Amino acid sequence: MFTMVKASEVFPMRSPIKDSDSLAPVHPVIPGECVLFLGETRGGVISLSNYRLYASCPPGFLNIPLGLIDHLEQRDLFFIHIYCKDARSYRIQFSSTNTCEEWSRRIMDEISPPVKIEDIFAFAHFAWACETSFEELSSSSSSGEMSDFTWFRSELARLRFDLQGAWRVSMANMDHKLCPTYPQELLLPASISDSVLEKVAQFRSAKRIPAVVWRNTANGAVLARCSQPEVGWLGWRSSDDEELVRAIAEACAYDSGTTSRHSSGSDISSGSYDPVCHSGEIPSLKDLSAEAAARGEVRKVLIIDARSYAAAVGNRARGGGVECPEYYPNAEILFMNLANIHRIRNSFQALRSLCHAPPDQTSWFQALDSTKWLHHMSGLLRASVRSVTALQTEGRPVIVHCSDGWDRTPQIVSLSQLLLDPYYRTLEGFQVLVEKEWLDFGHKMADRCGQGLGCSDVNERSPIFLQWLDCVHQLLLQFPCHFEFNLTFLVKLAEHTYSNLFGTFLANSLSERRRLRVKERTRSIWGYLRSHPGKFRNFLFVRRDEVLWPRCEVRDLLLWQDVYVGEGVGGSLLGGKEVSSSQGGSREGSENGGENGLAEEIDKLQNGSKESTPDVCPEYRRKSSDSSEESAGCLDPSQFPNFPQPANGQPVPASNTTPRLERRSVIESSTDTLVPESELQKSKKSHNYTLPPLNTQFEETMNSSSISVFSDPLDSDGLVAHHNQVQRRMVEIFSSHQAEVTALRRDLHMSRLALTQAGLKTDQILSQEEHQEHFMDGRSGVESTTSEVSWEAVDDTETRPTLWVPDHAASSCMGCHTQFWFGRRKHHCRSCGRLFCSECSEQAVPIPAEQLYQPVRVCDQCFMHLSQLAGACLDPTTQPVIPCDNTGQEKENPTADNEETAVDAATLDQSPTSEEKAVEKQLEERLNIGAAECQVEQLDKIELKPEATSCNKEVEVEVNNPSSGVEVKVN
Repeated sequence: MFTMVKASEVFPMRSPIKDSDSLAPVHPVIPGECVLFLGETRGGVISLSNYRLYASCPPGFLNIPLGLIDHLEQRDLFFIHIYCKDARSYRIQFSSTNTCEEWSRRIMDEISPPVKIEDIFAFAHFAWACETSFEELSSSSSSGEMSDFTWFRSELARLRFDLQGAWRVSMANMDHKLCPTYPQELLLPASISDSVLEKVAQFRSAKRIPAVVWRNTANGAVLARCSQPEVGWLGWRSSDDEELVRAIAEACAYDSGTTSRHSSGSDISSGSYDPVCHSGEIPSLKDLSAEAAARGEVRKVLIIDARSYAAAVGNRARGGGVECPEYYPNAEILFMNLANIHRIRNSFQALRSLCHAPPDQTSWFQALDSTKWLHHMSGLLRASVRSVTALQTEGRPVIVHCSDGWDRTPQIVSLSQLLLDPYYRTLEGFQVLVEKEWLDFGHKMADRCGQGLGCSDVNERSPIFLQWLDCVHQLLLQFPCHFEFNLTFLVKLAEHTYSNLFGTFLANSLSERRRLRVKERTRSIWGYLRSHPGKFRNFLFVRRDEVLWPRCEVRDLLLWQDVYVGEGVGGSLLGGKEVSSSQGGSREGSENGGENGLAEEIDKLQNGSKESTPDVCPEYRRKSSDSSEESAGCLDPSQFPNFPQPANGQPVPASNTTPRLERRSVIESSTDTLVPESELQKSKKSHNYTLPPLNTQFEETMNSSSISVFSDPLDSDGLVAHHNQVQRRMVEIFSSHQAEVTALRRDLHMSRLALTQAGLKTDQILSQEEHQEHFMDGRSGVESTTSEVSWEAVDDTETRPTLWVPDHAASSCMGCHTQFWFGRRKHHCRSCGRLFCSECSEQAVPIPAEQLYQPVRVCDQCFMHLSQLAGACLDPTTQPVIPCDNTGQEKENPTADNEETAVDAATLDQSPTSEEKAVEKQLEERLNIGAAECQVEQLDKIELKPEATSCNKEVEVEVNNPSSGVEVKVN
């Protein structure tokens, strides 16, 4: 009998303790969060919940998750100084000493280590989020998280390991008995049995044996990781360990890339191997060393030791050491001289002190250099580049280790894979990389980050993972188009490493997370990042299958200010963020999201200004409810077509259609295409044609993410929103481009409508346009989607102006079929709208039906019909002449009745009014047109003038009884 337990029963909410009854919570809460204490600072309100510390003092605020707080101090009686694990520091001022002491005690109690794992906020948050279907938990895809072996099996198939010959999957660590900090499945050379593995584990520190993690599919070189050998002062050796290192080199020679004759068995599915058969027996490959040696392709293994030579030798006193070159003749050992966790921690503390110092010191860069933080990252990048050179250029297998193989080793290995493999630069691949190298291979997250049930010893803490994220940040700055994720993605990852909101980074190893059932009872940070693709995707990303070669010198590296310093530095005398009368605790600054600065900057970009004035007030300023101030400090979201419009103060999702641009550019050809306004309005209202977007995936991302110009200062994770100006500007550019493409497609549809009315067949139009669009697409690289535009039937029952055939639609004269060239120009017939050469359009005649009463250029066929039409209009006994259509043939009467196409019969039956007679008299005096016979003579004697080709004059025609002829009015 199972009973459903609610989250409120397991994690009940507590009522807040208020210093004053008039206080109320000042920030929205996320599922599972409850406000514990409410009080007042000297200039605002302070709130402490089971998730964060929030303090507000207009016009700024600070918002710190409790897991991010390293320690705090009470100074100068009224001040609390808070030092965070991401190098930031804050200062809160209270009105009395007692209040300051009380709040210092409250904060210390909340950040103290938990008694049990369930006391971490991630468990309460998950329980309440499941009941409320919060974010990604609302869909069924949340249950589709990667299983424990998904990344392993998919990587085997993607990297094409030859599991039928050179390599095998060992299940010796299925219950984490061989090595408690390693994953369950390990990839090894096929000639190494599980019994040999157990002996190798006894020789390696913490039983972390050499395990293969990546393969170069081009040359077969593999990357492996392990810990130091336990040589000791007596110089112990292990023949099994030496055999394993030699077997790695021989397996690489046997399975040497995609061009090898053994590569046919490497392209296998993820489930092609049978873990049951691997019981320690050697597979079918028997004499691998003999065959590889006979081929002469066995290359020396490069063993990269992250330590210095002195440190490696010094570790022999504690039972460690380094491989002896005499015992490993097929290996080369290289020392990279990287600092250990203690030196990294000291360097980071010096960096935090520098960021907390006053910003106006003159020797700031000298002080930054003295922290050695950039020097440590430079050495880390240099070691990774050396590993990449061996794997890519030299084609040699590489084994990386440090002391225990869980600090500097994952840094080098993961950076090397990031440089080598473009898959790891995608959102999915980066998740696989972090899960594999940092979480499953046992980086001690709890101890290094000082969270959860980790070690309470401060000496075990060190920002190793944060330093690696900083190196990825440097790569993203040097190669902005090679990564699918942006800087906001890395900032969120750095914050949630310590926030305790997700269970991804809890515990020290995979075995601990399994034992505590962390994955089943907490949210994953990857689900949160995937649920906001528009916020974390890099819109400059282009898939490129190439190796990155970064610049590693200190002069090429930059301080990660978005994490270490922040952008809101206002009102603090100590360089940190102060909450008192003036406070800039928000992380949105003049460059990364200050609303005033963003409004001014985007307004300058939209108006074409070439100068940009930085915001002198970088902190986030809370706007009052006054509409005049709000309109003065904010941009109108309607300027950006793809951004959602607020309704009644609430954000609304972006629509699927792209509105018209406020300043739409009109592209015209050398000759205008006449399209009736009624037809244009009808097409706008009916939406009969379907216009697919240029980039459907991008538009879906934009609509799903509901990006707005001014989002809420807090994200859905409860932390301060980080805004990237470059990515935001890219969104605006893409949105504007999408609106222009939609407008151009609408114009293209109307041009096709004109061509259809001109008599050209659909297949002819498509063949000509496809030829031209193929040429254009070859230059721009943009995928053409014009063939997807739907066609609609044309109704010819209404009288419409003549629609001209565009210049690009005809390459030869429609009369004599002579090819146009530079010396033979194109001329439009003002009657039928088709294109002719000068010889086929030498005549000029007025066209009253088109309101053209001056002689204009027409083709020979239309000239004959117009002459007959003029005579028919002057002679009442003559039947009306049917004008020629666009093919040169007479148009057939569409109906069997007496309806006429050129002249409306109802209009002909009407008698002229007195007003019309007065107009006729004035026209006769101005144009000297007397009787009908005189008009016929003037039409026959008109001098043909080549310059009389304009059809853009505005005229009005009044057609009365046939006896009165044709009367015109020239405006």
